[in-house]
Amino acid sequence: MTIIRFEILRTLVRVMFIVILSFAVVNIKCVSGKESYIRSAKSIDYSNFINHELKKYDSDFFSHPCKRKCLPGVHMTCFYKLVVHFYETMGPNCKRCVTDRNTCSRDNCIFADGINSAVVAVNKMLPGPPIEVCENDTIIADVVNQMTEATTMHWHGVHMSETPEMDGAPFITQYPINPGESYRYKFTADRSGTIWYHSHSHWQRGLGAAGSMVIRQPRIFNVHADLYDYDLTEHTIMIQDIVYNYDFEKLSNILINGKGRNHLANENQPSRYEKFDVVRGNRYRFRVIFNGVFNCPIEFSIDNHRLLIISTDGNDIEPVVATSFFMTSAERFDFVLHADRYIQNYWVRVRGYTNCSIDNLYQGAILNYQGAHTLNNEPPEKLNYDYKLKGVKVNPIDRRDLSSKSLAITDLRSLRPVEWYESTKFETFYSSFGTYERNGELEMQIDNITYQMPGLSLLQSKDLLNTFMFCNKTTLAEAGRDCSREACRCVNVLSLPAFAPIELIVVNFMGGTHPFHIHGYTFRVVGQGILPEENLWRIEEYDRRGLLNRNHFFPVEKDSVQIPGFGYIIIRFLSNNPGYWMYHCHIENHSILGMMAVLQIGEPNQMKNTLKSTLKC
Repeated sequence: MTIIRFEILRTLVRVMFIVILSFAVVNIKCVSGKESYIRSAKSIDYSNFINHELKKYDSDFFSHPCKRKCLPGVHMTCFYKLVVHFYETMGPNCKRCVTDRNTCSRDNCIFADGINSAVVAVNKMLPGPPIEVCENDTIIADVVNQMTEATTMHWHGVHMSETPEMDGAPFITQYPINPGESYRYKFTADRSGTIWYHSHSHWQRGLGAAGSMVIRQPRIFNVHADLYDYDLTEHTIMIQDIVYNYDFEKLSNILINGKGRNHLANENQPSRYEKFDVVRGNRYRFRVIFNGVFNCPIEFSIDNHRLLIISTDGNDIEPVVATSFFMTSAERFDFVLHADRYIQNYWVRVRGYTNCSIDNLYQGAILNYQGAHTLNNEPPEKLNYDYKLKGVKVNPIDRRDLSSKSLAITDLRSLRPVEWYESTKFETFYSSFGTYERNGELEMQIDNITYQMPGLSLLQSKDLLNTFMFCNKTTLAEAGRDCSREACRCVNVLSLPAFAPIELIVVNFMGGTHPFHIHGYTFRVVGQGILPEENLWRIEEYDRRGLLNRNHFFPVEKDSVQIPGFGYIIIRFLSNNPGYWMYHCHIENHSILGMMAVLQIGEPNQMKNTLKSTLKC
């Protein structure tokens, strides 16, 4: 009997040792349905782990079954795995890529502009892999954090009306995904258009953690279907301004789909331009996304081609023929290109302004007509910063540049009528973007308040929160604080009623343009302009006197829009998506430095309840 007890005890000790060893060395797996979640131990080599993760999952986004012709009433559930990790451009795996560009993707080489630099990649790609689905498909994306800092993923342009906890705003709609953890995002593609996804933590978006997301619709519902022949994955363009090796004080270059020339390098420096192939006589839909990091608005054009602009931020507009268009961070424009020119190569040009103009940053890609003799060479016209453009310009970064040939964003017309009656009375709220200098450091602010991250996730804790945990310009003024003269830092929450017609007027007290973005909503831009600075400070009085013009006739729909320097925007929407929604400047360092706030739409009991057990492990 003593021997039997000894054997049982020894067996138990062995089992305990194996379990402890498994938790220390091996991955921890949490299984839900057919898919598994992985949490890696810190001793695991990141590179090998990423390779293992991608091999055991359908990682070929370019031939994904959800990338298909969309049919009415036919919806799919689309699985994706996005591994977010530290990586580098021109790393050791780029040895063959330098001389043989056909090996770049096979060797997981990110060539960029030929300079070795640290980045944050998704699935070893920069930009991240493209997601293409149909409207009303269910998206299930497992985001695996293989970094040493927390992350989240924001699905920019998706309303998340039924699943607000999937919006990806850290400590607002979810708790961050910690290092070694993964999080399952599950939501409905609730609208069509050009969308994108990006990290919403630290500098990760600025270092490359972003990718395109195209939500198509059946041809019968596509009002622009007859304007083009092809809508191809390879004609989705993501533009980004970049830094080298975490030097966030200096802009270094602009990339087009993760490629481009380093214009400061010598002539022998290898370079890769992105190439867009077309066949003469065909019409192609191009989708342009700007992952702007700094205050670097861009101008986009294609030599000798007119652009038929048909959509902005995924929303259809009356087509406009333009020579070029401007973009600030997070904006998207879709255009149709008619390949009706001589068979040769043409430059796709991107020119940077404001901060990018300090070093004359610009970039190019190649529009290649099939059969062009210069297939592997640059177009005959030189690519340079000082290239002069004439013609119609859309969305200029300074309304003072408007001419009879330029169109502001308020000049564009939506193809959808507004959702309210002409007699609808809007409740107007006023807000502002500005700065405050504190001990020699510049803080970025909304309503003279520097945003401070809460310790609790607002949506998950909505039934436990007390209003004293928040602040806004009204509560601070009632407490006797003058935030125009002293530093105010807190969880800035602006409360708006749910299911009401809302008008928001936002003033920019700074000289440079600011990209404005609200999560959870598409809004109508009914006004945009500049004013003398003294009138900006008296915007409410100025508005009451009827001196702010509003466009009531099919105003354009946006989720991101520029506020001109020393100017304002007027937006309208129906607050039919209760919840806590992030509201911020989309310049990376501005939001990090506090130019952020939260819109509390409705009371907590009007908000959707979050899933009781959102899987995270």
